[in-house]
Amino acid sequence: MADLVEQLLARPGLYLGTQTRPEARSDEPPGVARIEVTPLPGGTGVMLAYEVLAPSGQLAHHEHAVLARSATGLVLVTSHTHAEVTTVIAEDGAGHFPAADGTAPFPMAIDLEVPATGHLIYKWSYGRADEPIALRDVGDVHAVS
Repeated sequence: MADLVEQLLARPGLYLGTQTRPEARSDEPPGVARIEVTPLPGGTGVMLAYEVLAPSGQLAHHEHAVLARSATGLVLVTSHTHAEVTTVIAEDGAGHFPAADGTAPFPMAIDLEVPATGHLIYKWSYGRADEPIALRDVGDVHAVS
């Protein structure tokens, strides 16, 4: 099976879809997720420019991430509006990128799935204050250009 990099390189471009919160009330409308997938030089990875618009129209999330092959496996480098530091995360299982203790401003993990060419699911799990890490945001997007 192709790794995540190969799967995303097969269909770069603009992806649009929904952003849901599994913990949200059932009557809460989803946000709009937008992810631009751009190949890196040499086919070593992709850049992911990820934005979420809340139902109110407010920019709820803005992230730039690089998913790339390294000498030791896949790594995800992420910078986003919810922290003042960039986090570098190694893959520890199929599409699962958990931040090691002390390497991120809060407990977090990102999961990436490509169920089919042109379909990307981007999941954010994180802890708040004294709460344990939990799945909190799911972007489910499809290629449109």
